Amino acid sequence: MTATRSARHRLPGRLVVGGAIAVVVAAAALLIGLYAANSEPTSNTLALTGPGLLVSWLLPLFGLMSTLSTVGCAGALLAAVVLLRTDDGGPLGQQGRRAIRDASNSAAAWAFAAFAGAVVTAAVLLSSPVPLLRYSVDQALGLPEVKALLITGILVTALAVGIRRANSSSAASLGVLVAVVALIPPAVTAYPRNESYVVLAGAALVIHVIAATTWIGGLAGLVRYGRANRSGLPMVLARFSQVALASSIILLVSGVISAVARLAAAGGGFNSVLDVLTSDAYGGLLIAKTILFIVLIIGGWFHRYHTIGNLTDTNGGFWRLVGGELFVMAMAIGLSVALSQTT
Repeated sequence: MTATRSARHRLPGRLVVGGAIAVVVAAAALLIGLYAANSEPTSNTLALTGPGLLVSWLLPLFGLMSTLSTVGCAGALLAAVVLLRTDDGGPLGQQGRRAIRDASNSAAAWAFAAFAGAVVTAAVLLSSPVPLLRYSVDQALGLPEVKALLITGILVTALAVGIRRANSSSAASLGVLVAVVALIPPAVTAYPRNESYVVLAGAALVIHVIAATTWIGGLAGLVRYGRANRSGLPMVLARFSQVALASSIILLVSGVISAVARLAAAGGGFNSVLDVLTSDAYGGLLIAKTILFIVLIIGGWFHRYHTIGNLTDTNGGFWRLVGGELFVMAMAIGLSVALSQTT
């Protein structure tokens, strides 16, 4: 009993360190991806006006912050609704209430990133310094990318406030619905509007983003809340395995459809997909992200069939593997944000 309480006491510190490492890894992957694809923000020395290099760099950084906050919010909500549920629609337990508070905090960070990202996006697309945006508010609000971020910001602000005092899984389920809806606007505006395959790519990307957020967030939720109750961990893991299996299949199918449509748009037809894949910067990042996905699939298979017996093992073989999966997922998140900045 003493050892268990001691482990629980140390867990928040470990989570802070692990979270910090995940942020650093994702940021490093983002930077590497941007430079590898020659998509890093640059300053235009010939332009007398513009957002500036710092503001241009804030665009992918706010995108990364938004994605990480989304994962944290989704993981906490998924834990409260699925992983930690006791009765359908029933009251939340201690860990469930903690998950709700975490979801509210993550939603607040997500809202900040969305609103700040809207301002930065407007400055970049209008080539205007941020202080001068007040003279072109109508133009900024007319940009689909800006409107999408503002809609998301409003939705997740409502989520952060409304979910704060939820005490039942049915109330938390409403939060899941709001979070899913908030993912849609930025996804449908992710591709340039003049691409002939934008409808197919955008629709697949929406599904892809939801599946990826569910999978990564669920694994993060497993680490955050599953360890606090070792006796109930097998049941939590079994529920997560079902979520992970469905999410990974949907992620694979939707990712392939979205990528093929994007590559076809870049090359002018489906017959040029392979050429663009092997020659375009977007194709290179896509290959790297695909490799990470394959590693995650192998890791999931390995822990499902070889490390389940180590759930309560003090050597922590299972948890080391989960940590490795989250490390790879952090790299995938960074590359995904870099892909969104690649034209």
